[in-house]
Amino acid sequence: MNENDFLKRIATFYHSKEAKNGVDHFHISLRDILIPENGGISALELGCGSGRWTKVLCERYVRVDTVDASNSLIDDVVNTNKRVGAELTGHVDLVEDFLTSTKKTWQHVYLTMLLEHVYNPVDVLALARKVCEPDGTIFIAVPNATSVHRVLAVRAGLIDAIDELSESDHKVGHRRVYTPELLTKHILEAGLTIAETIPIGLKPITHKQMQALPDDVLWALCYSGDLVPNNSAYLAIKAKP
Repeated sequence: MNENDFLKRIATFYHSKEAKNGVDHFHISLRDILIPENGGISALELGCGSGRWTKVLCERYVRVDTVDASNSLIDDVVNTNKRVGAELTGHVDLVEDFLTSTKKTWQHVYLTMLLEHVYNPVDVLALARKVCEPDGTIFIAVPNATSVHRVLAVRAGLIDAIDELSESDHKVGHRRVYTPELLTKHILEAGLTIAETIPIGLKPITHKQMQALPDDVLWALCYSGDLVPNNSAYLAIKAKP
């Protein structure tokens, strides 16, 4: 299966009932924490998913470009957000091909929930560095392999290693689960400098198990990454080109 076909297959998950009924709290809190409140002039979003991030980017920036290999996802996201605020442009392309061919640069570049999917993350990071303005910022977020729920799963004998790909990982097209050490290694190999690391979320049980929890507990977990800075649910990094 080539990369385009692989990504189009994964895109069907974002249209599924399972995705629509999932727990969004962690992604929403991660998004709202990582995107600067005052936004900026221009933002490039690499991989739009279901458009959770695109909406807030359009509220906080003047110009937003979003890239995804799925025509259906881009159409949905652009149609949903075209009147939100920013001048929004969608690009149907592989992230790698878009970054190689574009002549534009952006103040802020977002690689959120992307690096775990791509074939060569170091190449993608290096290409993102080239399209980020010299005084700009690259925002990176990935699920954390050292999250509490993964460590507990290893201790319970449910998985053999914290970075083992689960059934859910395969369903959404993950090729890897990042430890803090691996993410740091990839960022530095791409020639970027880490400006800030933010631990986000405390996840003691699986995503599916969390669906039974009340909203107030879920939101409390979302904002409790500070309690487990080495074992937060997500790794969020601000990097400089």
